[in-house]
Amino acid sequence: MPVWLLRTILGVAAAAVLFIAYLIASATVPLAWANSIKNQVGPQLGNSIPLGMFYGFTFSFVPVLVAWQAHRRKLNKWVRVGILVLAVLLAIPNLLTLGVLHGTTGSARNALSIWNTGGANWFGAWSQSFMVVGVLCAVAVIVLGRLWLRRGRKLRQVKAAEKLVRENEARKARAAKDAARAAEKAAREAERSNRRGTGGTTEA
Repeated sequence: MPVWLLRTILGVAAAAVLFIAYLIASATVPLAWANSIKNQVGPQLGNSIPLGMFYGFTFSFVPVLVAWQAHRRKLNKWVRVGILVLAVLLAIPNLLTLGVLHGTTGSARNALSIWNTGGANWFGAWSQSFMVVGVLCAVAVIVLGRLWLRRGRKLRQVKAAEKLVRENEARKARAAKDAARAAEKAAREAERSNRRGTGGTTEA
């Protein structure tokens, strides 16, 4: 069998498997997620607000920070890919929530009706709002962190320059002292030589 034909068959089979998996997931996952949130909210309607805030903020704030680490050039290409995959996995709860809220399939509509009739009807709105808050906070942390690191580098450069200036001044001061001592020593030797010369002339 030619290699190209084998690759084509494997590609078609993989695409078919992914498509079937998508159909199964689209029919089952939204309902499972809706029932999970409904059970977490419990009988009290007010529980859906803090739960939505927690899910929306946490699973957008953390994935953005994790995904940002992939920009480091020192990391291996596959390490970067792994980091991005991890970020997507961490964002799955919010992706599921968005799928329930904005999905057009029958299972998504049924899942939304579970929230609306099961006491979790505020979960979606608060979760969406805090998704935006989480992303904005993550971006703010990244920007402030970069500014802080840049400020730290500048401070280290300034301190290094000041240290270099102090070392140069200390070196110049030592050189001046050594020159002064050498001049003083030379003056004393010259004075001694003059005295010896004067004494020899007197004796003569």
